[in-house]
Amino acid sequence: MREFTFEIQYEHGADPLMDVFLDYPELVAHSLDGCVAADWFWRVERVRGPAAALEEVERLRFDDSQCGETVTQTDCEATRYHDVLERTPNERVIYTYLENIRNCESFHTIAGRYLEPGTVFETHRVDDTHQWRILMRSDAKAGLLYDTLGSRLRDGLSFRMGHLRDAVGWQQNTLAGVSIPDEQQEALVTAVEFGYYETPREATLDEIAESLDIPRSTLSYRLRQAEAQLALRYVDIEK
Repeated sequence: MREFTFEIQYEHGADPLMDVFLDYPELVAHSLDGCVAADWFWRVERVRGPAAALEEVERLRFDDSQCGETVTQTDCEATRYHDVLERTPNERVIYTYLENIRNCESFHTIAGRYLEPGTVFETHRVDDTHQWRILMRSDAKAGLLYDTLGSRLRDGLSFRMGHLRDAVGWQQNTLAGVSIPDEQQEALVTAVEFGYYETPREATLDEIAESLDIPRSTLSYRLRQAEAQLALRYVDIEK
């Protein structure tokens, strides 16, 4: 199996859903998506953040007049079904199913033109960025997919290439996730964005703590706690 990664950055006003993430930088979403067929699609999305932001995300997801899938000027036509699988003050798990998809130019349908059936999408939304990881059986036409995605985006969206390689890390069960407090999640996400976990490191704890406006010792503690939960979850999955 192969994987292809890329990310799309959104200007404010280009997409109603991404505007919520831009308005609430602490809001984070992860999803696992699958195309059952060319005109069927499902998604399970876990969203964490402030209550007001979650209410707005849920409202937009359930508003069928808003097309949350298209990346071009063409809105998707489809029969939509949504359900909230889990609702807490700081989290939503939302199931979405689309069928009879027509006239659609979403990442899913564009990928479906070039990739073999059985494709799975893992996504991550935060701030102005929507990151994508595609699991596919063959990358024979990945170049065509890359060219099409880069050239068809509507105004306000920009494309950045990631990598194309053998699939790794999918055994970690994206849907299960790891539940950690919001402040630990914010610290971890910020550290990743600053390149703290790169080799060599691209930022220091002092720089990250300054961006979060917290003491260095507080940041260090939050990262250690988050890393411990990630390690315990990983070992539990591997057993």
